[in-house]
Amino acid sequence: MSRVAENLMPPLVPPPASLHQIAGYRLLRLLGHGGMSDVYLGYDGRAGFPVAVKILAADLAQDQVQVDRFEREAKICTRLNHPNIVLGLDSGQDEQTGRRFLVLEYVDGPNAQALLDRIGRLDVTDVAHIALAIARALEHLHAEQLVHRDIKPANILLSPDGEARLTDLGLVKWNDKSSAPLTATFAGFGTSNYMPLEQARNAHFVDGRSDIFALGATLYHLATGRVPFPGDDHGEITRMKEAGTFTPARLLNPKIPESLETILHKMLARDPRRRYQTAGDLIVALERTGLAVGYPSYGDLTLIRCGPTLAHSTEPTRPDLRLQQKDAPETPRDAIVWYLSYKGRKGDFCLKKGTTEQVIDAVRSGKLTGKLLASRQRDRHYRPILDFPEFHCLASDLSKDPNGGVGRQMRFRSRLTAIAAAITFFCLTAAVVCRFFVRDS
Repeated sequence: MSRVAENLMPPLVPPPASLHQIAGYRLLRLLGHGGMSDVYLGYDGRAGFPVAVKILAADLAQDQVQVDRFEREAKICTRLNHPNIVLGLDSGQDEQTGRRFLVLEYVDGPNAQALLDRIGRLDVTDVAHIALAIARALEHLHAEQLVHRDIKPANILLSPDGEARLTDLGLVKWNDKSSAPLTATFAGFGTSNYMPLEQARNAHFVDGRSDIFALGATLYHLATGRVPFPGDDHGEITRMKEAGTFTPARLLNPKIPESLETILHKMLARDPRRRYQTAGDLIVALERTGLAVGYPSYGDLTLIRCGPTLAHSTEPTRPDLRLQQKDAPETPRDAIVWYLSYKGRKGDFCLKKGTTEQVIDAVRSGKLTGKLLASRQRDRHYRPILDFPEFHCLASDLSKDPNGGVGRQMRFRSRLTAIAAAITFFCLTAAVVCRFFVRDS
């Protein structure tokens, strides 16, 4: 087991008494709990190796939509065979308990979200390794006419052998005419922070380029420690995607090379026609950067050379469903009121409000000082001003200021203070010298 896996091991939770065994697989402990299913570390006594057993939640056993979704995931998992996609080994319905189950390969390592939560943003080399691995997984999925629709850090498993594996195929779009549609009642579903705008509007109208956007948002998060389109709710996040702009990754992490930032910018294009058109095109672009060198830090050097091993996550697979919400109507720029929090000259925290244009003018004229945090509601979460697309025009102004937004007026006063101090020091020195010469005379 790698050190990363050891540090991120979940607490030992045994399975309930009624679930010590299912379909001949011995259940050892709970790996993760989600709204739709639980994932257990299991042991296949016949094959002699550990497995992950995903069991549909008991309260969903009579929900035909969820049952169909679970069975479809099982069918897809057991059909696919790729080193960067978690392999499905077995599935069915247990005769004794009546519970539906899916047996997956077991990855003895964390998912990317767990690693991100623990260490903050990842090293650029690790991000490049993950990017290439998941891009290859998407190339295989798309070749099979499948669209994942839920690419996010929590669905990327980091194996001790140095490979990243894509998991959780519960939301896959499957062009199988014989299967019933499972998204008829929802305008859009997935995970807000990562899904593209077209998926937020209608999950039916997605293709491989939608997965490329979601992977771009995931890589941006891993490399910067922040999502490209932050927001307090699905509606606010969708509004930011409507604007189609986000904080350049290198402003948040200067270690990101221009080549990777260019790739991220293309992956996160609002218009699918401006993104990479295929996962193969993305793979070529990533390989040309030469960033995926050496071994990823999350791998175990003693296992990396041995190739892929059977594996699964120490975290549950949890698709975020039912995010349906009508897009908010576009508000005129001069009608939006912002609340700005910043540190005043005396060290106290100040709060001001104004329209978008007023804020931009105040920053450029030097009337606002300190590190600027903004919110559209007085008592809601405040975030750095450059998180909002309305203020990306201030990126060059604020990036020149290491203090995150000290105005020209403040800098001018600081220079005057320094000059005055120098003059005072010169005068005092001259007075001491004059007094010394007067005494000697």
